[in-house]
Order: sequence, then C-alpha cells, then structure tokens
Amino acid sequence: MSARTEILNALQRSGYDEAGAAALLGRADKEPRDIEPDPDFRETLAGGHALIVEYGDCELIGSCQCGKRFGMTTPDASLDTFVPRWERHCMTEVPRG
Repeated sequence: MSARTEILNALQRSGYDEAGAAALLGRADKEPRDIEPDPDFRETLAGGHALIVEYGDCELIGSCQCGKRFGMTTPDASLDTFVPRWERHCMTEVPRG
C-alpha cells in the first residue's frame, strides 16, 4: 500500500469523505515543502513553485507546483517549451513575500 493511500485512508477514518480527503491531499501536494519557504527560492519544491513535467498519453504536460498549467508538447520536443511560461508565472503572477 502506498503512503498516499494510507494518508487517504487515515483521513477517511478521521471523518473526511473520499472526495474531501483527496482534495485535502491535493492541496497539500501544491504547498511549499518547507514550513517557512525562503522567498528568494520560490521556484523550488520547498518554495512551492517548482516546474513540474509529467508524461501523459504520448505527451508531456507542463505545470507549476501550485497548479498553474503551461500546456502540452510531444516527448521529442524540447522541455524549453514550458520554461518561458513558467518563468513569466514566477516573475509576474506569484506575489513576492
């Protein structure tokens, strides 16, 4: 059993319904990994705004850790497809601490 499944089961035993438990865990995935993130390094997992690239059904999907989507591309394309959108997001859309 995965840790994620164990957490979801524990939340449900604590009174969350299945959708509520999944939503709470989803919110936690997007939060900074550091309790007090360094505002100078927000573009990391610890800072909450890391660039995430996932492999989908024969496509690459780019997003920010916070949930902002940057689109899709093919696996043979450059990952630079996502970088300008991610940089713009981090520089202009994410409030400075």
